[in-house]
Amino acid sequence: MKTIVTAGGRGADIDVLACAIAYVELLNLEGIVATAVIPGTFTASVTPSILDLKISYEKSYVVDGTEKFVLVDISDPKHFAPFVDHERIVEIYDHRYGYQDYWKERLSENCHIEMVGSCGTLIWEEYKKRGKSNQISFESAKLLLASIVSNNLAMKSELTTLRDISAYDELMKITALDEAWISSYYLEQEASLFSNFKECVEADTKQIETKHGDFIIGQLEIWNGESFIQEYSTTLQDIMNQYDPTPWFVNICVVRNGYNYLFTNHEGAKAILEKTFNVSFTGSVAKTKTLQMRKYLMKVLQS
Repeated sequence: MKTIVTAGGRGADIDVLACAIAYVELLNLEGIVATAVIPGTFTASVTPSILDLKISYEKSYVVDGTEKFVLVDISDPKHFAPFVDHERIVEIYDHRYGYQDYWKERLSENCHIEMVGSCGTLIWEEYKKRGKSNQISFESAKLLLASIVSNNLAMKSELTTLRDISAYDELMKITALDEAWISSYYLEQEASLFSNFKECVEADTKQIETKHGDFIIGQLEIWNGESFIQEYSTTLQDIMNQYDPTPWFVNICVVRNGYNYLFTNHEGAKAILEKTFNVSFTGSVAKTKTLQMRKYLMKVLQS
């Protein structure tokens, strides 16, 4: 019997890729036949050098009715990959609350939904719990490290936990990478973003339900922010206007400088964001005081 490790059906970021690949490797180390299936497009966080690693995954899967499913970096059933048989899900790993009670009732101890910065942290902790941390491959270790760096905004996010920091320190030692690699990772991500701007923006845009109604939220992670708004605001606005009249904004994480730009020309969205996050818009742009991932902003808008 095969185990399929997968996530959502629309797009995949570095956390999805890292967790799927590394967890398949962990299952294989335990003698379990498993395959990673990652449909959809990749976000800019999956850089060319990441894809150059010796990793194996499938882009599609045809169900035969005998497989088991493990879901990583996702717990909302509405967004699972379409081939996932919900009755054959045996484990879930996610780092966002919202569906933990539902899955805890169904999966008991096989529900791993915990508030840490990265789902990659949860997968690395599984290696340690199951006595396989000294057998992890360089590829899986680097992928998990990249997922932790990306989801914790180079460990500057206010959502970063001590567990994320511990996982980061341990994986840095295993991979023998240094802090210079972090800046090179983000600069490579920037280059990928700017070369395929429209595709990258659309691949990392999500619709969520909030107490204010539906919201469309995009996210971009860049290293240097000084000239970004000036150079790309018109293009970004053209891409996101397709979502009108639904309120929308793009969360632009300026990692090196430690703040976010909130970008929108939707007047209703501006009013909600100003009141909720205590920011002020000048034209289409507001600047935050701290660095936050979209998942934090989503949580606040939903609470």
